[in-house]
Amino acid sequence: MDIIKQLQDVLDRSVESGEECGCQLTVYRYGELVCDLVSGYTSAEKTKKVTPETLFSVFSVGKGVCTTMMLILKDQGKLDYDDLVTEFWDGYGVNGKEGTTIRNVLSHRAGLYETPQVPHEDLYNWEKVCRLMQDGTPKDTIGGVHHYHAYTYGVLTGRLAELADGRSFNQILKEEIVDPLGLDGMYFGINREQFDNNIAFLDATGHDPNDSRLSHNEFYVLNGMNPSSNGCINARSLAKMYASLIGSGMDGIRLVSEKTIEEATVPCRAPGDNDMRNWDRFGMGYALCGPVGNYGRMFGHGGACGAEGFADKETGYAIGFTKNKLNNTHPNHPTRNEISKVLGLPERIW
Repeated sequence: MDIIKQLQDVLDRSVESGEECGCQLTVYRYGELVCDLVSGYTSAEKTKKVTPETLFSVFSVGKGVCTTMMLILKDQGKLDYDDLVTEFWDGYGVNGKEGTTIRNVLSHRAGLYETPQVPHEDLYNWEKVCRLMQDGTPKDTIGGVHHYHAYTYGVLTGRLAELADGRSFNQILKEEIVDPLGLDGMYFGINREQFDNNIAFLDATGHDPNDSRLSHNEFYVLNGMNPSSNGCINARSLAKMYASLIGSGMDGIRLVSEKTIEEATVPCRAPGDNDMRNWDRFGMGYALCGPVGNYGRMFGHGGACGAEGFADKETGYAIGFTKNKLNNTHPNHPTRNEISKVLGLPERIW
């Protein structure tokens, strides 16, 4: 059985069993398309089938896009790891944040890891949530122990990108990532037409109906702006972006230099860190995966519903996977594990 049929069978079996509602899988290897597959439905009602163009709410997978944007700007000389945040962000140097560096932000050591206790709508109001970061007080020593910045990483990196570059986040995204690669599905803040006609809604069948992730079925969340969690992206766009970060790139386009990717995929450690648990395996922004001693072999990011985007420097694979079924096994996802078996890749718990 050829690899494409094996992968399609994995997706179809997962949908038929109820493990998944709808999903997409795009795989590139050394910049060449291996497969662009879909299966299932865009909602629990199962009235509309997923297409390759369908947008999925990918949660923290968007953090990998934010990281890529920051590294592009680093290559352009607009920022560097040891620059102070205050060199770009007026008003940030208050409440003990004066010494925060971009390295601290990218490695989840900026101390602003707690989700702000504000109305949920405010987390997706760009100016409000940026002001919350500006005025915030660190909950831990800056540059100290790693704490995953779930709702705040994309705000910190996104605002820093804007201030270092002069363009808006979405303008940088379009001009530096989307347009060069010809991506057809990578958005932070979708419009009403996209929401009504091209979104895969989360399916909580057999799951807690009060799960907070279900807020991502609401227009205000997906129309708002918080790159930590509200990206709406399809698998082919994720795979193309990661394909552009390894080897000779995607269609000859390499978004980030090999040197910068190598720097960004060295595990960032500090005294007191946990012993490389899955969520402590970070470099400069990307989550890392690989055998002991080679954690930087695979880099990317997963999301709270099970989507992921990543690249494997050793095999040349670049993969985008999206899904809309909530389950109780996160961050371990059986469908992803089956895909990994077919491709001969280590499982990723992210």
